[in-house]
Amino acid sequence: MKSSGPEPAHIEIGICLSPDRITNLAPGYDYVELAVSSALNPLQDDTAFADQMARLEALPLPVKAFNVFAPAQLKFVGPQVDWHQIDIYLQRATQRAAALGGEVIVVGSGGSRSVPEGFNRDRAWGQLIRFLNLAADHAGKRGLTIAIEPLNKQETNIINSYREAVRLAQDVHRREVKVLADIYHFQMEGEPLEDIREGAEWLAHVHLADSGRRHPGSGEYPLRELFALLRDIGYRGRASVECRWGDDFRAESAASLRFLRDLLG
Repeated sequence: MKSSGPEPAHIEIGICLSPDRITNLAPGYDYVELAVSSALNPLQDDTAFADQMARLEALPLPVKAFNVFAPAQLKFVGPQVDWHQIDIYLQRATQRAAALGGEVIVVGSGGSRSVPEGFNRDRAWGQLIRFLNLAADHAGKRGLTIAIEPLNKQETNIINSYREAVRLAQDVHRREVKVLADIYHFQMEGEPLEDIREGAEWLAHVHLADSGRRHPGSGEYPLRELFALLRDIGYRGRASVECRWGDDFRAESAASLRFLRDLLG
């Protein structure tokens, strides 16, 4: 009779990567997470994007998530928001992501959402709600989830904690809009991981790194505690490595995967 230990966490491990680096990636990752702004390039129309789409469709790993949503010049907040351009951008981004098999789009984009000096913050909050409602409209048609990414204060001046992201998602109140937890930003802001537990129902995606934003297993971030918490709350989503790599990418990506598989039990 088998002993009853803790149930292994059912979490797929992926990696945030540009398409050109996939051939050097160590084997074993479940999926790749691409950048919307560069890989999907929603500023291009479909004709101009066709060759890139064909290259992405030929990638050797499934593409299940997307990050780096928009370039800084595409503003969601402030006096110069072009809602027509945003609508086109969202339409192209979600259509292309879904066509590649994606399921989650992470919206960080600190430059796009930062509140300009002197701009009314309540108005900025309302603009973020409007943007996420538009995103939900497009995502909902294609079975995608939008994950709000809390970013540290060095990257943006709004939505700097998991709690704040949850409050925004609650205000939007759309099933397509959830929240991301990134251990790097938790550490930068000194936010307790327990905040995830308090908003567990809003968690849709996870980003992983280690001290100095290096690869998992190379530093002292509380990754073991994070995975224990994810197991406790019954998280069944995905976790993507998003970090800085050294000179030997293949060896480091292999070491990271071994470390993370060990944490999964």
